[in-house]
Amino acid sequence: MSARFFTLPLAIALWLGGAGAAARSPLGTVAADLGGAKRPALLGPARSLGSPTDGSLEGGVELKAGPALKLRRSTGPRWGLPELVALVERAARQVSKRHPGSVLLVGDLSRKQGGELGRHQSHESGRDADVGFYFVDRQRQPVESDRFLQVRWDGRAVDAPELEFDDQRNWLLVQSFVTDPGTRVQHIFVAEPVRKRLLAHARRIGVYLPVLHRAAMVMKQPRRGLPHDDHFHVRIACPHGQHGPCRAEPRPLSKEPAAALGVRRRVGRDGLAQRR
Repeated sequence: MSARFFTLPLAIALWLGGAGAAARSPLGTVAADLGGAKRPALLGPARSLGSPTDGSLEGGVELKAGPALKLRRSTGPRWGLPELVALVERAARQVSKRHPGSVLLVGDLSRKQGGELGRHQSHESGRDADVGFYFVDRQRQPVESDRFLQVRWDGRAVDAPELEFDDQRNWLLVQSFVTDPGTRVQHIFVAEPVRKRLLAHARRIGVYLPVLHRAAMVMKQPRRGLPHDDHFHVRIACPHGQHGPCRAEPRPLSKEPAAALGVRRRVGRDGLAQRR
């Protein structure tokens, strides 16, 4: 039996064990999976306040470039919950381990203290990360890009038709996200043609059905906004013990004042809180 058939049970066991450890231990340090170093101790537990579309971040961790990942903008919003940062690092490391030389391009996370972020309808509470696709050239060799590339229906990059969406590495990335032992992914927003392409690839290679079903549930094209045909938008679930101040999903428009949750909201010139 192939080793992949043990992926989900092992991941579940590790996830439960990691959740228990997280509940027993303060978030004093976070392992930098790509470099092996320890991050500086946080002043207190990191907290995601409010929802991804109306929230803030306390005690966030900075995502840094490493051998298996690079940042789209070196001075951009690159802060998130420790669970999110560790998830991205682990996934990039896993792809690089299976396919040496692979480098994951990571876009925006959140601002250091969260809150509204230009060009985004979310990314406010430290639970969102934009992650680029892996591509290969006509000789099926891995190719790095410094920008997100839009994918056509046939898998070719719109602005670089000599490049093709790499089914193998992109599926491994998604599989790493949905079976991660320490962080539970809530959504992976991506265009429907890309989603179908990845699930078809997973079926062809005989992926363990529970993993396939989990990926099918998590991946979805946004109902509003852009289709996400040039990157994955990964959103993690509220961490263990934070349900309450952390809201899994955006509230309807008739929501309670954000001040009740300690969330900072932008105030317009008329003195009224602005909505999107």
